[in-house]
Amino acid sequence: MMIKKISKERFKKLFDELKEEYNIAAPILKDKGKEKILEYDFINDFDQIVWDRQPDSSPKNIIFPQNSMLGNDYKGSKYYDDNLSTIIMGVRSCDIEAVKVFDQVFIEDDSYIDDSYKNRRDKTIIMGISCAEREDSCFCDSLGLDPIESDYAPVYIFKDEDEFFIKIKDEKYEDLFEDLPKGDQAQLKALKKQRKEEFKESSFTLDIPTPLPEKEMFEADIWEEMTEKCLGCGVCTYYCPTCYCFNFFWEGEDGESTKYKSWDSCMFSSYSVHASGHNPRDSKGKRYRNRIMHKFSYHPLNYEGLACVGCGRCIDRCPVNLDIREALKMTEEYLLEEGGDESGKD
Repeated sequence: MMIKKISKERFKKLFDELKEEYNIAAPILKDKGKEKILEYDFINDFDQIVWDRQPDSSPKNIIFPQNSMLGNDYKGSKYYDDNLSTIIMGVRSCDIEAVKVFDQVFIEDDSYIDDSYKNRRDKTIIMGISCAEREDSCFCDSLGLDPIESDYAPVYIFKDEDEFFIKIKDEKYEDLFEDLPKGDQAQLKALKKQRKEEFKESSFTLDIPTPLPEKEMFEADIWEEMTEKCLGCGVCTYYCPTCYCFNFFWEGEDGESTKYKSWDSCMFSSYSVHASGHNPRDSKGKRYRNRIMHKFSYHPLNYEGLACVGCGRCIDRCPVNLDIREALKMTEEYLLEEGGDESGKD
């Protein structure tokens, strides 16, 4: 392990050095209609980076592009070069955990490996950033995540006003930071302790068994009530850092058509329609049930951990204020009223 400490100006110089050898993505403000949205994108200017608040969207689009020509890498920026590896700077614990979910599904599952994702992921270095304070909708610590530091990122940034600690946990990346001034481990430890005090009290308490009991929750009568105001717009899935549903489409005439891969959403009414026309999820309640059960039952049954990371983006972006925390509380109350999970656990 290596610890460095640098000023903002020295970090800017480091950035300029790294961009000669890597594509660099980071959270920057982008014009989206009448508002500015903080999103990850490929950049060429260190001063564009916004460090001090959670981005409105995750870096999912960097490692799993919203639209991509099958077999090709990301093509959405003049600052992206196919021949270079990528560094994603400023990724918070919730989004790092989301990358872990993608890795489990697309790389580590022996039954299926997504080659395009694997090639992109193999060329990506994640530089995490420690959270200094809680956002209003965040509840990652309620799900067992550490907002101060994730073990899944090989390099971690701890911003302290205009100074930066850089912790290099994987020795294969030490050469990138070798010439930087050494950081004091005791100072970093004190900073981490101070931040843990900020997160001492959880913003949301939850007591449900995970994985959620599949049969009991599938037959529960709470889902339609839970989604009365849902519009079925799918914005929750598009901003969710762990949602990875996708479809394929073709452009061009037969014989010269190009195949593309694009995000899809299980909240769309057409998503689960069979070729026969039958739709097993023909209501918003059934579709939202699938969303919650995937994150808290199906994924943990098949992989390690949940497929919700408590980032709160689905809460922030929902146009009708449907709050997943309220949905989980309804689930908790339902299980309590029913006497615990199907195995008899109270």
